[in-house]
Formats: sequence, C-alpha cells, structure tokens
Amino acid sequence: MRWGVIGGAAAVVSAAAIGVGLWTANGPPDEPYPGDVYAAAPGCELVPGEQLEALLGQAVNETDTTGPLNGGEHTSCAWTTHGSEEGGTLRVGLSVRFTDASADPLVTGEERAAESLAATVPMSVEEADLSEGETRVWSGRVPGTVELAHRVDNLLVRISYAGYSGDSPSADEAEEEVVELATGLGESL
Repeated sequence: MRWGVIGGAAAVVSAAAIGVGLWTANGPPDEPYPGDVYAAAPGCELVPGEQLEALLGQAVNETDTTGPLNGGEHTSCAWTTHGSEEGGTLRVGLSVRFTDASADPLVTGEERAAESLAATVPMSVEEADLSEGETRVWSGRVPGTVELAHRVDNLLVRISYAGYSGDSPSADEAEEEVVELATGLGESL
C-alpha cells in the first residue's frame, strides 16, 4: 500500500510540474538554439525495457508525459510494481535546456543544464563514473530510495528508484543498479 501511495504521489508531482511549466510558459514554448545538442526531450522509451524489468519486474507505466519547461522541454516517466513481493518505483525525468540567446552574454543550453544539475543535488554527494557527462548519486530522503542526476550536453537526466523485495538490496547495491540504468540510458542517447 505504501508503495502505491508513493507511486501515486510521484505521478501527481510530475503532473503538477508539467502544469506549472505550461502555466509559466507565457506564449509559445522556447525553441532550441542551433548549437544545442538536444533539440527535444527524449521520451520514456529511452529507458531500456530489460533493465526496467530487472529493477521492477512486471511494472505498470503510470506517467509518460512531455511538455514545455521554462527554457526547454521535460519528459516525466514513472513505473510502479503493484501487489508483488518484489519491485518498487522508478521515476525518470529528462530535461532539455535550450540556449538563451536573449541573454547578454548568451547562456548556452549546456550551461543552463549544468546550473540545473547544481541546483538539484544535495551538497555532499558521490560522483559516479559514466562514459561522458557529469553524474551524481545519493540516498534519497525516503529510506531505501536512491537518486541520480546525470548531465550530458544540454540534457539533464534525473532518476529516483525505491526498490523492495523479501531481501531488499543494500544501499550500495541499489546505487549500482541506478548507475547501471543511467549507463543504459546513456547508450541509447
């Protein structure tokens, strides 16, 4: 029951974030700049199915939305396993930040994504080694939750994973699983 509530809360938070993005985007959505590597936020299909199944078993996709973000675009994805002895909740956020050509001096999408990464992570977190980009991983506020933020070019990927089973993985094992998922996402980009 607790995991269903957490999964439902994640869906509500994601929907609220998109609603706020739509409300604050006065006028048409921002457009990518010619130098921006990512011109749109990737979709939830970017998450490798075999890794999703390894983490959650038979999970239900509860959130799959893409919408404008002030200065970019955002996709929210959430999967939950219900009524099973193994599984959990996985949330993935994919935010693309576009270059602000109206700023003087110009602020690149990559700089904006780096600022978002810095604003996202707690002060003392571990760095994770992925083939490219900048990655941070830490224990979430809810016990048993692992959070990861990975920036590559003008894309910021956020992952939140809370697993449960008869023999729940240790914090180190859960971090390894989330880093492995981020590596799989990176290969799909």
